[in-house]
Amino acid sequence: MKISKQKLKIIIKEEMELARITNPMQEMGTNDDEGRMAKRQLTDINEYSAAMMEMLSDDTQLEAWVQSKITLAADYIKTVKHYLEYEMKDGQYDQITSQVADIDDVFPPLA
Repeated sequence: MKISKQKLKIIIKEEMELARITNPMQEMGTNDDEGRMAKRQLTDINEYSAAMMEMLSDDTQLEAWVQSKITLAADYIKTVKHYLEYEMKDGQYDQITSQVADIDDVFPPLA
């Protein structure tokens, strides 16, 4: 799938904005706009998935690696949604940040 020059510029601009918002040198436990960054990433996921839904029909044949990536993305989003839903219901979300495992332990890197 080719990306147009205009779309590439938009992607680069978005990534530069995310880099500007994120300060990797901030200490753990301080407010570092994680919620805002997560919401921005979820907005991107929403936009890209809506665009892909428009591209596909019910009988579209996808390569195995493409279907695998979609399956993984869906599983990751569902897992995080259910985790947050459970923790926020119990009012424990603020206390879990120090107990969270390394992201690579929870979600192994994609191949």
